[in-house]
Amino acid sequence: MNIKELILKQFQACHHTDTWFVSLHTALMGLNSQQAKAKTQSSTNSIFEIAHHLYFYNQLELQRFKGIDNKHNITDNRTTFHNEQELSWNRLVSELLQTMKEWEAEIERSNSESIEQFYENLTYINLHNAYHIGQIVHIRKLHGNWDEQAGVNYTT
Repeated sequence: MNIKELILKQFQACHHTDTWFVSLHTALMGLNSQQAKAKTQSSTNSIFEIAHHLYFYNQLELQRFKGIDNKHNITDNRTTFHNEQELSWNRLVSELLQTMKEWEAEIERSNSESIEQFYENLTYINLHNAYHIGQIVHIRKLHGNWDEQAGVNYTT
């Protein structure tokens, strides 16, 4: 497996392929707006806020990968959790999953030089995605709205 194939597999796992951890698609499946906005305590982020944070950074890094200038000046990471565009829950999920789909298409179209040039960022965005997917599943378990049948498919 070459680097491009490895990176593509990581994006697929984060987006829609349940492997050693559940995908973002599975983690968000069946969740309504009220459940997504629920918090266990005021100091934690809701699933809605985490999804917005993932949308923000995946969009930002995808634009960078495509060579498109972005105007974002992040002075405080906490602001990336806020829904300044006032997207509905369904719209946010749709936009986030579409961004993940665009990542896969962009990786497939890219050449080896692009992958090697952005290898570190590509790896970190996937680690970042996996970390927050785990948070989403944990929060859903705390709130009692996680389907235990939606577990992982660990195969060797």
